[in-house]
Amino acid sequence: MKKLLLLGAGIEQKIVITHAHELNFEVIALDSNSNAPGLKISDISIVGDIRNVEEICKIAQKYSVDGIMTHAIEIPHIVSRVAQKMNLPGLSPNIAEIATNKKMRIECFKKYKIPSPKFIYGSSIEEILEKIKNLVFPLVMKPIDNAGSRGVIKIEKINNISKIYHECTSFSKSKTVLIEEFLSGPQISTESIIINNKIITTGFADRNYDMDEKFSPYFIENGHSIPSMLTSKEKNDVIQVVEDSIKALGINFGVAKGDIILDNGYPKVLEMAARTSGGRFASDMVPLSNGVNILKPLIQMSLGEKVDMDFLKPKFNKAAVQRFFFPPTGKLKSIHGIEKSMTIPGVYDIFINSKIKINDQIHPIKNNPERIGHVITSGDTMEKAISIANNVIKQVKFEIS
Repeated sequence: MKKLLLLGAGIEQKIVITHAHELNFEVIALDSNSNAPGLKISDISIVGDIRNVEEICKIAQKYSVDGIMTHAIEIPHIVSRVAQKMNLPGLSPNIAEIATNKKMRIECFKKYKIPSPKFIYGSSIEEILEKIKNLVFPLVMKPIDNAGSRGVIKIEKINNISKIYHECTSFSKSKTVLIEEFLSGPQISTESIIINNKIITTGFADRNYDMDEKFSPYFIENGHSIPSMLTSKEKNDVIQVVEDSIKALGINFGVAKGDIILDNGYPKVLEMAARTSGGRFASDMVPLSNGVNILKPLIQMSLGEKVDMDFLKPKFNKAAVQRFFFPPTGKLKSIHGIEKSMTIPGVYDIFINSKIKINDQIHPIKNNPERIGHVITSGDTMEKAISIANNVIKQVKFEIS
């Protein structure tokens, strides 16, 4: 039986262990949190640093693993370095680094003329103020070495830059930021898998930013909707840009997660990373909508096995919707209505972050990982799935004092 080393065993990664077992593979799971739920169901559970390449290599050698992967964690560069050192299937470390580092990635897009926002980057206020003269406000500042919208802040005018820079770099080890022109328009999430140099885009969803004004200057996504409401031409244009950007980055193994915006009808790439999406998009939303499972083929690839292409074939067509709970700030006294809401036809899952406890203080949200929980629904039509999700959002009550 082949052995898969999985980096991360949290709630997002737990499903990878389940899928690997269904494929008759053994899983060695590594997580820094001894209470990570995936450690309870893996064949071998190890508490340790998922970013320490040397220690991971020792684990890989000790257990004679046949493959390594992660899911929904921004560490493809770690996975690839271990794979190279241990002679396991994987992406080139150089390519993984480019696809992870925002500065290197957007420079690559510029080199290969991939449509993307105008940008500058800098490691000091002085450098930024000198370079920013070439851009027009409003702008967006991002740390080059983080994900999940952490430290991503809208800049309305130049006299806000110093304060925003210090907040943004609090999420950056390198203290380097990327500043892009602010673009408005429909945003799309894509999920692609690359098999024998063929790019197959299995996930295509509309991103929901209907609460932008409430959370400004931060960018908080209020879930996804599948299938996308874009026209056929717009979808084809997006897929072409997705494929062009994957090729430009050199991603020729594994998966690629894309964030695309339609700027005056033309797709531009906001992000293309060599990893699967988190937030239940790859693991739940896409399979719920069309039956496509991208994780099982990724497990097979990571172990050097032949990919079963049937996993990537759409089997039905339903609407799948995710919406988030945004309770008011204050001390959380109780949560009501979850069990009743779970009985509503079309409700697939209601998730509340396990880190949130009764009597905890609910603070203003500044990035996506700080969201308290969500509901996922499905229906024969998009209108039905959205209606069910909105009903649950109203029915689940957060008592705040």
